[in-house]
Amino acid sequence: MKVMKDWRWVRGTVFVPTNAINEAQEWDEYDPNVNDRELHCASVYGITCVRVFLYDLIYEKKKDAFLKEIEDFLTRADKYHIKVEFVFFDSCWNNPPPDILDPKYVYPPPIYGTHNSRWLKEPSDDYLAKYLENKDPSYKTKLKDYVESVVNAHKNDPRIAFWETYNEPDSSKEPAQLQLMADSLKWIHDTGSTIPVTATGTDHPGDPYSDFLTWHKYGGDYDIPQIPIYSLCTECMERQDMTVPNIVSHFRDKVGFIMWEFGIGRDNCRFNWDQTGAKHATQENSTPFHGIVFPDGHPWSVDDVRALVGEEAFNKEPLFKVRYYLDPTFTTLAKESVTPMIDFDLNDEKGTNVPDSTIRMPESNWSVRWTGLIAAPQSGDYTFTVDGDNAVKVIVDGRTVINKTDLGRGTTNGNVILPGDHPVPIEIDYVHTTGLSSLHLDWSGPGVSKQAVTPVAQ
Repeated sequence: MKVMKDWRWVRGTVFVPTNAINEAQEWDEYDPNVNDRELHCASVYGITCVRVFLYDLIYEKKKDAFLKEIEDFLTRADKYHIKVEFVFFDSCWNNPPPDILDPKYVYPPPIYGTHNSRWLKEPSDDYLAKYLENKDPSYKTKLKDYVESVVNAHKNDPRIAFWETYNEPDSSKEPAQLQLMADSLKWIHDTGSTIPVTATGTDHPGDPYSDFLTWHKYGGDYDIPQIPIYSLCTECMERQDMTVPNIVSHFRDKVGFIMWEFGIGRDNCRFNWDQTGAKHATQENSTPFHGIVFPDGHPWSVDDVRALVGEEAFNKEPLFKVRYYLDPTFTTLAKESVTPMIDFDLNDEKGTNVPDSTIRMPESNWSVRWTGLIAAPQSGDYTFTVDGDNAVKVIVDGRTVINKTDLGRGTTNGNVILPGDHPVPIEIDYVHTTGLSSLHLDWSGPGVSKQAVTPVAQ
């Protein structure tokens, strides 16, 4: 019996934190702060649902912590009014390394210039073969326990939009994957969960093992191959043939859609599908293949955000204006954008060690300026705190509140009296010379516990 639900409310993205190379690291090294700030950005930018890949070996590695982290993620997503769908199995890309279950396992860096360089299949090809042979019942027992434990903890959880048993089941391994899709659908149904279940269909063999139809669409024709409303596109958007504004204009009010992906980060989906092996990229693309938002919270294109939230709503969004300069003196402007807060930590890897890889920012000696309006809820004395590297100046209502000049990372505070519920201008100037780049701007005061500074609409 098929589930007839209207999925047109879904404006979604695949969600992989920008600090993770793959879905295994996402959960093995779960970072609540990174997940929270990227979910915050997603909500401001109009995302209503995120597609999140789980990983069976991480469940096996740290079952109790894994289940707690799923609950933590759902709580954070719900805080921002974002629904979640979880994917249990995936046929794509690389087999997991043999030592991933080792507590001391260290995740390798991404392979530069290579699309999706460290993404992992689950289960592995070897595991699938043994699963189908069924000579050792422990294989089925482990996967059944994994699926049932997650579902039983959230059988009727309104924060979860649907379960997805299998992403893009592969016809070349069809017997094993068909069996696992059939088994996992039954396992979920047997828990009594009222949440619908799907697996990728249309060009993949998931339709008979789904409560409703899901499909993937890449390519410039923007076809909707299934009856709209009651089916859902769970993957789309690659910038060789598609754009976010065109996805929105073709799909909105006709069918729900989930784009690959939200963050432009360490999973390397900013590189094209064909940029692998000997054809890997040797420098950054000027247009990211996938992804909407960089780790510092600004979108690759403001037009993407305008399309997702709508022009009228965009003009009311609480956003800083941000300008990126290719020098430390705020002279050579490279890009103007927006961001909902100033809260980021970059790494030392080529391409993700600068706020925007597409504008050829140098690895050192660049600057950023944020401007906007803030409104204190009550009149009184407010403390601003900068945690960051290099030089940072914070100017509130024309007064310099913080002027950090030392080059090392450190914390600096400053105080200012603000009027209640009356917007005042704020400017933050940041100069990065060398080393890791981090900047976090918080405030506290009457009616405000210490938290990231967020602007009001300008």
